[in-house]
Amino acid sequence: MPQFSDDLFLGSAPSYVGTNANNAFGNPSPMDLGFGPMGRVYLYDVVPAVGTTASVLSAKTPTVATTYSGASLANGTGGTTKVTRTDGTIVTQLDYPRAVAVTTASGSPTNAQITISGYDYYNQPMTEIIQSGTVASTQTLGRKAFFQVSSVAFSGGTTVAVSVDTSNVLGLPCRISDASYVLSNKVSGSLAFDSGTLALGFYANTTTYSTQVSSAITTASPGVVTVPYAPASGTIIQFTGTPPAPLVTGTNYWWTLVSGTTGKVSTSQANYLAGTFVNVSGTYSASTASIVPTLTSSSVTPDTRGTYTPNATLNSSLRLVLELGLTAIQVGPQSTTTGLLGIAQA
Repeated sequence: MPQFSDDLFLGSAPSYVGTNANNAFGNPSPMDLGFGPMGRVYLYDVVPAVGTTASVLSAKTPTVATTYSGASLANGTGGTTKVTRTDGTIVTQLDYPRAVAVTTASGSPTNAQITISGYDYYNQPMTEIIQSGTVASTQTLGRKAFFQVSSVAFSGGTTVAVSVDTSNVLGLPCRISDASYVLSNKVSGSLAFDSGTLALGFYANTTTYSTQVSSAITTASPGVVTVPYAPASGTIIQFTGTPPAPLVTGTNYWWTLVSGTTGKVSTSQANYLAGTFVNVSGTYSASTASIVPTLTSSSVTPDTRGTYTPNATLNSSLRLVLELGLTAIQVGPQSTTTGLLGIAQA
């Protein structure tokens, strides 16, 4: 085996390493540049509080569109703290970046779109729309990891009380585009791996968000699109090739995930939120059209870095340690902010 000097090699790796038995490396190797560029391993080591109901906003029953901010936000429960930012904005700060959730009380709730606004761990402003829904006593999880929440805006009345909570869905510190990059996931007191849930970052360099040929598009109300890997709900997609009527190429559609390989499309974000989908009337020949995800973060897309939900019970003392493999584009000599953190949150 040749000897290499550095795992952050400043230049392109020799393409013949390990493949050319007639190389003149010698033993030890005379190379003085090293082999790479390689990556690093990062330990995400946290002790989170348990997700707590009403720890961002106590239960409210607005009768009209209402925005709660500043002193109206919660403080001191579920690991949250009231903080004043340098610009004077009062925010509720979470112990660690994590998704928030919306919980409806008992009764007959009226659906409202609840827009959470705030900042991520890297001080990027971000928003997320979570629908309260019409099912009583239900918690709806968000998908973006907030570090600070500056306001909670209800689009209208809700009939029953609705709170905004912290959840056990923890934000990842860097972009994770494949589960293979989570090298280890363990919790206090056990050498066994935690059977948690990983949500990949919303990023173009992944199988899920690549251009994919559609094997089937049903003629139905609504039509259902089948692909090898279905993108997450809220993703804007376009069609190429020959999709069935009334679908057309070069037009934005909002994707709703149905299963790991199927989804439905809407013609606008408003229709997506309302659950109004395109009815397909034309015929489709298998594999004559493809979907092309448009990777633009919005208030209805997932977190750009990804999240992890431990299977273990969080309690402010249980330690979660994720061993994350970072690639050269994230930490090497030619690394980029987008490579490390993903596209900008929105």
